[in-house]
Amino acid sequence: MKNNQFGRIRLDRTTELEELKNIHFIDGDLLADPKAQLKDFLKRSCLVSNSEATFQQKLSNLLATPDQTMAAFFESDQPLTLEIFILLELQLLQFEADTDYQIEDPLSAISKIQLPELDLKNFETSADVAHAWYNLLTTHTKNGEVYLDRLTQQGYFVSFYPTTTKPLFFNGKAQAVFDPHRLIREVVYVEAPLDTDHDGQRDLLKAEILRPAQTAHGYQAPVLYTASPYNQGTNDSYGEAITHNVDVPLTEKTVQKLSKSDVTAEPFSQTLPAERKVAGMATKASETFAREQPYTLNNYFLSRGFAVVYAAGIGTRDSDGLRDTGSVEETISTTAIIEWLAGNRRAFTNKTDNLEIKASWSNHKIAMTGRSYLGTLATAAATTGVEGLETIISEAAISSWYDYYRDGGLVAAPDTFQGEDMDVLAAEVLSRKHDAGDYLGIKAHFDQILKRIEKDQDRDSGNYSKYWDSKNYLNNVKNIKADIIMVHGLNDWNVKPRNVGKLWNAVRDLPINKKIILHQGQHIYINAFVQLISPI
Repeated sequence: MKNNQFGRIRLDRTTELEELKNIHFIDGDLLADPKAQLKDFLKRSCLVSNSEATFQQKLSNLLATPDQTMAAFFESDQPLTLEIFILLELQLLQFEADTDYQIEDPLSAISKIQLPELDLKNFETSADVAHAWYNLLTTHTKNGEVYLDRLTQQGYFVSFYPTTTKPLFFNGKAQAVFDPHRLIREVVYVEAPLDTDHDGQRDLLKAEILRPAQTAHGYQAPVLYTASPYNQGTNDSYGEAITHNVDVPLTEKTVQKLSKSDVTAEPFSQTLPAERKVAGMATKASETFAREQPYTLNNYFLSRGFAVVYAAGIGTRDSDGLRDTGSVEETISTTAIIEWLAGNRRAFTNKTDNLEIKASWSNHKIAMTGRSYLGTLATAAATTGVEGLETIISEAAISSWYDYYRDGGLVAAPDTFQGEDMDVLAAEVLSRKHDAGDYLGIKAHFDQILKRIEKDQDRDSGNYSKYWDSKNYLNNVKNIKADIIMVHGLNDWNVKPRNVGKLWNAVRDLPINKKIILHQGQHIYINAFVQLISPI
């Protein structure tokens, strides 16, 4: 097999030594003897051992040469060679002798497995050993993660927790030095420039925040924000009840000659009520929450100094407003959270007291994450050019809602969801329905919205129209300022690959950093894979 060795930065040796000191593999100066230095590195990485006897036992499980263990090697006068180090490296990286490499010829495994080559022929100094160890820490194991991440899983950075005040970077990556068990959990309500439920007040949007404890003492964190309409619950039975019948006779489609103006959406406009009057300022939130619906990529970064924010948007439980799938209002409700995190919008501690609270713990640099509908809203937000949004990582995201529910003038169900459409999805994520008292005041108006959507989506013709054009994010890619990572499965029959293909072609020439990762999977997350490896 070959391992894709990606995401590695080449640094000069001076920087490597500084970074090894920062993560406590070196205290002060290097040891005089190269063998002694290697043994010290091994001892620091042997996290299951708290005695010399146990450490020796672990060394006896590792080979230095085909007929000598590492324990015996350290007792001998034999010098450290490149062959010995590479054989040790292969074992630490979890490759299997006689399956992945031959113990008699470890050097040939470097090209066979696609391991990073060392620019060394022998180990003359401990600095050579430190360079090789740095290289090892940034190399991907057989199971995918880099070796330092493997040590992290075993608890290498736990001892850093009590003294951590800011992120710690190694080879360009933030390390897990923040205690994930000491998170601040709080809820705020962001005032959006919307009144989608027409109650005469601007919509307040619930945002759930998880942030490192250090943010209470001056540390300002970068933020990962996931806009998930599913976050506060779904109405599965409601959606099923209004799903459209697809068992209908086929009819001949009438040809229509349309101009571009016939299918170009009208500019968005609305009449807004005044902002709420602020009754006072608060420095602490008055509401918390016990458990969120987590996104695995966000969890990875929580212990690395990032804050995480989840918001379901308009029409969802504990928020104001009404759902309208793919609408401009939906995008505005998404960007309102970003604006608050960037210091450009107001939020309140609850929905009644009008006590304003600022995101003083945010460093005003926000990235959006999410798959499917979640990634779609990240794409939507990016096309507004909203200030503060630095990056989006969108997985299996829709770039035009027409390409999700329609196909070349025909109604086309995504995956196996026959009869689903824009109105059905809006009903499924209107989680305000879960609270009967709250739903009482909005039911009649939402019923009218569903009727309008049903008419505008036009299941009879399947044609592209002004309605669908207003839900086409490709129209606004020129506004994108954030960097983009797109991830999509080539066998995704839910959000079909044409969505990412069209977006990639649209942003190809924009002056932003952009990456696309295509995989053979279906409508799945791949961020929870240990890493991306390529068996041959």
